Amino acid sequence: MGHSELPAPVTEFDLDKQSVPVPGSDAPGFSHIYQSALHAGLQTTETNYDLFAVGRQKSGDKPCLGYRPWDASIGDFKKEYQWITYNQVEEFRTAIGSAVTKLQKDGKLGDGVGMTNFTCAFWSQNRPEFQIFDQSNYAYSRHTVALYESYDRETASYILDHSEARVCFTTASHLADLLSVSEQTPKLKAIILIETNGPIPVRPGELKTNQLARQWAASKGITLLSWDEALDLGRKNIVAHIPPKDANELSSFCYTSGTTGKPKAAKVSHGELSLCAAGMALFSGLTGEERVLSFLPLAHIFGRLAEATFLRGGWQIGYFNGDVTRLVEDMQILKPTMLFCVPRVLNRIAALISAQMEGPGLKARLLRTAVEAKIANHDRDGSVTHAFYDRVVFRKVRAVLGGNLKTMISGSAPLRPDVLKLLRVAFSIDFREGYGQTENAGYCLCMLPNDKKLGSCGPALPGVQIRLKDCPELGYTANDKPYPRGELLSRGQSVFPGYYKDEEKTKETLDSDGWLHSGDVAQIDEAGRVYIIDRVKNLLKLSQGEYVAIENVEGKLSAVKQLMQLWLYGDSMQSHLVAVAVPEPDTFAPFASNILGQKIAPTDAKAIESACNDEKVTKAILQELMIHGKKIGLKGFEIPRALKLRSEPFSPENGFLTPTQKMKRPEARQKLQKELDALYAQPPAEINNSGKL
Repeated sequence: MGHSELPAPVTEFDLDKQSVPVPGSDAPGFSHIYQSALHAGLQTTETNYDLFAVGRQKSGDKPCLGYRPWDASIGDFKKEYQWITYNQVEEFRTAIGSAVTKLQKDGKLGDGVGMTNFTCAFWSQNRPEFQIFDQSNYAYSRHTVALYESYDRETASYILDHSEARVCFTTASHLADLLSVSEQTPKLKAIILIETNGPIPVRPGELKTNQLARQWAASKGITLLSWDEALDLGRKNIVAHIPPKDANELSSFCYTSGTTGKPKAAKVSHGELSLCAAGMALFSGLTGEERVLSFLPLAHIFGRLAEATFLRGGWQIGYFNGDVTRLVEDMQILKPTMLFCVPRVLNRIAALISAQMEGPGLKARLLRTAVEAKIANHDRDGSVTHAFYDRVVFRKVRAVLGGNLKTMISGSAPLRPDVLKLLRVAFSIDFREGYGQTENAGYCLCMLPNDKKLGSCGPALPGVQIRLKDCPELGYTANDKPYPRGELLSRGQSVFPGYYKDEEKTKETLDSDGWLHSGDVAQIDEAGRVYIIDRVKNLLKLSQGEYVAIENVEGKLSAVKQLMQLWLYGDSMQSHLVAVAVPEPDTFAPFASNILGQKIAPTDAKAIESACNDEKVTKAILQELMIHGKKIGLKGFEIPRALKLRSEPFSPENGFLTPTQKMKRPEARQKLQKELDALYAQPPAEINNSGKL
């Protein structure tokens, strides 16, 4: 198709005019249609194949994909990044794509498979091979599906079967799972193990392919190759690229997290990610030799959006070492200029800074004074720099994330405004919150730079239209004052064409006029900022008839700084909510120490667990929840009246969360039923007007 010429990047923004209503677009039951005040009509004819070509044209022999090599002599990763250039990626992807073509021509991918338009899967953590694999699919008009590293064999086999994947690229750690469930994935005919002696290193625990594994695979009718063998096969049988002809063609499947059932497969067109990459480039503020750390799972659309943006820009993507507890180490070595992040990581960073501020001594006092001064400047004019404190105090804070960070975007879940503000001033960066969903490629809304009015997700992004639909059952309408309110709808090239093999769900989500129904309730202010204020779904009804938007209330109460995770539950036969919470060690430890009269270290797991089981500590945390709930204006029935603290975090590994960190509510209720029964057996705590027990 060739690449689309884009307008020049935007460097100046009118914060009083962010999204604008389209004249005459209001209709009964709906607000006006709003669109970006900047490049509202942005569209692209580019495919993902073209997108990579744009970046390669800019940066052919410059770094593209980086990794930390494994050093067997020290049993750890080297403290440096090595790089694969754009031209090398081009050679690798041609070889890998040609290898898959050779397997297809030799009849090793099953019956009825042509050279194009079939699915190839990738099951591993983020690593350079993913982009080589992904770009090879685009070069030969095949479809990508990525699986979360944390998936169990049942979920993985469901997705491989549902997507009809013919090839799976994975690591040796997943080989036994794939072969054990091969009867459930009858169309999977080839496995390529990501391990090599070449330019990309073997990671610890990834075993060399052995004869026994090959025999096992062969007995299942599956061809097993190593990465090096696939490269060699492809180089000996090079096939010319067969790129997609149209931006509307299918590029990949992105499976939703599946909080209440089987994951749904959102179809992703080439034009979706291409528009996202083009639109992000217009207002991201990135223009030079930019570098990003890749750690957000590439099975999630947010991670895919981030990498597409950087590839089109001809910029550098450095991959984390595979251990999320060492992200700071990776950042200090990579020195990224931009970071796409999620609240669970940002909340942790903010908690560490807050703990340092609340400590004793001169350093803590200086940090408090510096933060207060910078916040005052931010609230006055949106600035995030300070001539004195940036040099004396925050230079070391910036160094924690590498020292070169300019821009950070948070997505995937709501971020508390106080966390956003603290991190803006602590790292002296352009830090914004965005909003999207799998079904619009994560590209819908994003804050503009230096906007000091927090709490919104910003205006519509270039090329996106939004509007609100009345929700009379919840009391939200487009005629509400001072701002219109209703369910947020979006439309544009970034919106998906539908769910794979699920026409019913597609019709529920995507209407005949092309509007994607988000399920989120929003309001739009006079400048065109969009605020997410509620959920259409996840309403529960208490025994006296009150309705509670449970996730919305959870989000508001999560601002209690002693807590890392909070889950609310309401029994329809009861008149009040109860809560189960996991403490944030760095802020919980000093809080519990004051109550118990003994020093508790944040790293002392046994002491933290003991404090969680202490009645006085539990009562004090419940009081903090009640005080905060009253302070932010929650109704009495929205505030939990009983609490259970648990030291073990909710996680995908223990079955409470999806891989995208969303709570599996039915599973949580089942796992915590004993605790819930005990909470409801207690007399509900009462609060007075001050919020105290």
